[in-house]
Amino acid sequence: MGEIIFHIILMVALVLFYKESFAIETGRAADPIGPAGFPKAIIIFAFVLLVISLFQAIRKWMKRDKNAPASKPAELSLVFFGILGSIAVYVLIVEFLGFIITTMLFLLFLFWLLGRKVNIQQVGLAVVFSLGFTLVFGTILNLQLPRGIEALRILSYWIY
Repeated sequence: MGEIIFHIILMVALVLFYKESFAIETGRAADPIGPAGFPKAIIIFAFVLLVISLFQAIRKWMKRDKNAPASKPAELSLVFFGILGSIAVYVLIVEFLGFIITTMLFLLFLFWLLGRKVNIQQVGLAVVFSLGFTLVFGTILNLQLPRGIEALRILSYWIY
């Protein structure tokens, strides 16, 4: 039942975010989508996925064994704290190393933490994701991504 309540709370939050997206300034009249188009699309996509997940949670709750004792929630694991710690370290060092390098290192660490062998395929995947995010957010959407310090900053101007 807690999962269903959590879904409903998330749905309310998404509705509030969608309502707030109408307050985004639309400076470019020539752009048919405008600056609020991307957030609205993401919110709608998340809402659709949340509705699907809610129906699955309701179906699972209806099929549960009513005579079974309540199960104990999963305990906090070392992997959980490792992920939280890696996110904190990422936020702290992204300004110094820049977005591209920090994201690659972050993804490689997550691969290792989650038990995947770090081989050439994983390194390639980290490079592709890092450069892909940089292309989408830094180049296409013109968002300011952290560039790093000194030589890394100069290098980042060649990329985006």
